[in-house]
Amino acid sequence: MELEPGDRIGDRYEILNILGFGGAGDVYRVRDHVTRAERALKLLYEDQLGTASLRHRFLTEARIMAELQHPNVLPVYSLGEHEDRVYFVMEYAPLGTARDQFDRDPPDMRLVAEVMLQVLDALDYAHQHNCIHRDVKPANILITHPGRYKLADFGVARYDASGVARVTNTGDYLGTLGYMAPEQRADPRRVQPQSDIYACGAALYNLLSGHARPPPDLYAIAVDEESFPHFPPALLPIISRATRGSVAERYDSAAQMRDALAEAIHSTWE
Repeated sequence: MELEPGDRIGDRYEILNILGFGGAGDVYRVRDHVTRAERALKLLYEDQLGTASLRHRFLTEARIMAELQHPNVLPVYSLGEHEDRVYFVMEYAPLGTARDQFDRDPPDMRLVAEVMLQVLDALDYAHQHNCIHRDVKPANILITHPGRYKLADFGVARYDASGVARVTNTGDYLGTLGYMAPEQRADPRRVQPQSDIYACGAALYNLLSGHARPPPDLYAIAVDEESFPHFPPALLPIISRATRGSVAERYDSAAQMRDALAEAIHSTWE
């Protein structure tokens, strides 16, 4: 049952409005009556209460986000239960997503590149902590303050930290087409950090293009000045390398892609 404005979750959180519907739960804007701050609260769907694997995935998402303490990862503040439905409380992003921002306004190509610098910084940290996101895309990049972008939605992440089980089951199809590297499409259990790098290249392409629809299979086309004359030339080799079909031909790490992108920004706009 969807909650209404004014409903309470425990004694602490008051529902203000619904923000959206995730793969596993509703997301609400709430007021924390202890701190008086507005937060986002994700509540497991009622029809998933009896599904142990989905409940486990929901809880794992919360724990991953709580453990990854980085300025560009959306933080989780608390985890609880409401009428047998588990929930977790996150930072509220009043400015929406990168997808929302660049749908509203023509893409500012320098800003797009700088957004992806922040995402790559978050991914470099996550990869160092044995976490592969597996669903990097503009809709999962939240804006908490002007100029501050945070990676969110770790619901299908692969996390190998001690004490936290991997999230994938055999046969799962996890991620978003257009942002998924070929190896992830073939078997989501075989993802590597370079699978997230592919998604970053696809997200960079998508935001620069100004298209709401997912990008094409970039590993199968030529990403060059002849095909994309309206893109900044210095960014095209970065997209091309990040989205190669072969893992070995992509950047070795998110940090390496971030540094290449920073250099492209410097050479193009400074």
